[in-house]
Amino acid sequence: MAQADLIPAGRTSRIVRGSTELQIQTEYAYRPKPRLTTSVISKGQIIQKVQQELSAPITTLEEKNKIEDLLRKQHAEVLNIIGNKKLKTDMTIRDKPTLAPTSLSLIDRLAAIEGVEKVYRINNEGEFESSNVSEEFKRMFSAVFKSLNDILEIFSELPGGKREEGVCELEPDRLYLASSGYECYFILADLIDQSIDIEKLIQTELKE
Repeated sequence: MAQADLIPAGRTSRIVRGSTELQIQTEYAYRPKPRLTTSVISKGQIIQKVQQELSAPITTLEEKNKIEDLLRKQHAEVLNIIGNKKLKTDMTIRDKPTLAPTSLSLIDRLAAIEGVEKVYRINNEGEFESSNVSEEFKRMFSAVFKSLNDILEIFSELPGGKREEGVCELEPDRLYLASSGYECYFILADLIDQSIDIEKLIQTELKE
């Protein structure tokens, strides 16, 4: 079984407080250490992170199901904290210390862009991180999914397994495809502020 099939689906929520909108994302990662990370994002910036380290990477479907339950629970607890209290710099989840990020991955930086609702990572061969993520994307964008390989050819293949870098708008103000060279990302946007040049912001993150 491929490692991608053992990655639990992430969770994304939004909380609106007056003129303030917070985006909350919880994801599993197995590198460099297995962990569950919940990011709280405001105006395109990650303002808080809650991290729960796991004892070992997921190796079976049974473990995957257990971690998915933990992921949903952690996500719900953070939502509860934010919903009932003022967001503080020392926000914790069950006394677990929050960990300030040292260097964010590209997918985290893309997800933190203002107006971005969700990011789907896909390799250069057209494979999603997990079957759950693949099915979710298929339900939302069936036409794109059916033409996946043709769409990836927007960015030509280069020697060494790379593709050309860049960003392309697939659906106006809604769905974008970005290539970092070795990976591609489908970026789902929900642009409340139409003045945001999301394509330019994506391009900036690709160059970081």
